[in-house]
Amino acid sequence: MKEKVTKKTENRFTKQQVLASKKLSYSKDLINAILEDGKTYTLKEVETKVNEYLKRKVK
Repeated sequence: MKEKVTKKTENRFTKQQVLASKKLSYSKDLINAILEDGKTYTLKEVETKVNEYLKRKVK
């Protein structure tokens, strides 16, 4: 018996779309600093990158 594996694809957004988002309330400066132009991100990836950036060790 084969099980069907359905992979839900998450929506991906550009840096500009994340900046324009009303759902995410991160600082525009923060988003500009951590996201790359020309790349796309899921909302989970954006949250992870923001959290990693905010929890990094200051030198």
